[in-house]
Amino acid sequence: MKKLFIITSYLGFFILGGMTFTYFSTTEAASDMKKISVFQDPINYYVDKVEKVPSEGQSGFNYQGTIYVPMRFIAESLGEKVTWDGKTKSVYIGDVPKFTALKDVKPIGNEEDHFFHNPSSITIRTGEKFERSYQLGGYHGGGAVQDHTVEYLANGNYKGFETYLAPIKKLAANSSGIGFLKIYADGKLAYDSGAIKDKVKVYVNLEGASKVKFELEGSGLGILDPKFIQ
Repeated sequence: MKKLFIITSYLGFFILGGMTFTYFSTTEAASDMKKISVFQDPINYYVDKVEKVPSEGQSGFNYQGTIYVPMRFIAESLGEKVTWDGKTKSVYIGDVPKFTALKDVKPIGNEEDHFFHNPSSITIRTGEKFERSYQLGGYHGGGAVQDHTVEYLANGNYKGFETYLAPIKKLAANSSGIGFLKIYADGKLAYDSGAIKDKVKVYVNLEGASKVKFELEGSGLGILDPKFIQ
């Protein structure tokens, strides 16, 4: 299970005043936070044989045999810029990707896709709320199973596709399930969600793909802020 370290300084600028850090697993609630003890090491850094010295307050530490180092210091020592997106809790080293919402991409054969053209606010089972999202089965379908297929021209313009999938907060009465998502790149299956029980992140590499097809089926599945990556 992946662990997320909570560091109370910007982008891995570690605090030296104490020896205790807090982490929680990415699938656990914040109430399950735990404290750990770490060993602060006097680490020496060299890039292409040249010693690099971090600023005061940016030392690394040792935890269970793994050395953790300040990300910004390491990246900038390698000549890369670092960008922090607090909204998505994402760190970008180097160029920041450009995103195109799925609703803004013209599908093959139509000016717009009737399912993805009108996003709305979606609340998933955990209580989290997402904008620019969709519910499979729809609010007006009475919980009936819905299927949808749509295909887009990519022409090698997209590096990837990403979204989150999750059960919605309240499943419709007599729902037959929460649905699935399949993604095809140039006719080959690139992603199959299977049965979704918890929120999962979806990333599909689309390097060089000419066409991308989405197949959805079921009821009660949230498709959260889907977008292409350029």
